[in-house]
Amino acid sequence: RNIIIGINIQKTPQAISVKLQGQIPKWLKGKLLRNGPGKFEFGPDKYNHWFDGMALMHKFEIENGVVKYSSKFLRSDAYLTNSKNNRIMISEFGTLAIPDPCKNIFEREFYTAEETDNCVVNFPVIKGDYFVSTETNQMHKVDLDTLESKEKVKEWSRLPGIGLAYYLNLD
Repeated sequence: RNIIIGINIQKTPQAISVKLQGQIPKWLKGKLLRNGPGKFEFGPDKYNHWFDGMALMHKFEIENGVVKYSSKFLRSDAYLTNSKNNRIMISEFGTLAIPDPCKNIFEREFYTAEETDNCVVNFPVIKGDYFVSTETNQMHKVDLDTLESKEKVKEWSRLPGIGLAYYLNLD
């Protein structure tokens, strides 16, 4: 199958100035956060679906008519495990990870896919804290300034007032 799902995007950990067409009003100030898929292959393995790419967090900082951009891959268990093994080890939405061929027959026969923590869907703010989320019950708390993952939160439904966090948007 020669289907191109996405291209691997390089992280930009140090903020760079964005070339603008037109002008940003001087009074506009803030940060725009987005996340989405950014890495679609590990070694010879490629993802089968757009939603499967590893989460790349984007930050646009706007101040005094200037826009700066930075990005980092979420240091999820899925990203770290796949990177360490240079192959897809954790299944995603449309890609089933093949069990490790080095495992014995019993380990492979009773293989169960690990739930992904690849939070590629949203950037909700909950009680002043910034998180990234996905359709599983895992989220990552993220440092807004550095885009570093501070901690993984399992079973986010236990956070006060949260019912469906992956598409949570509050003003």
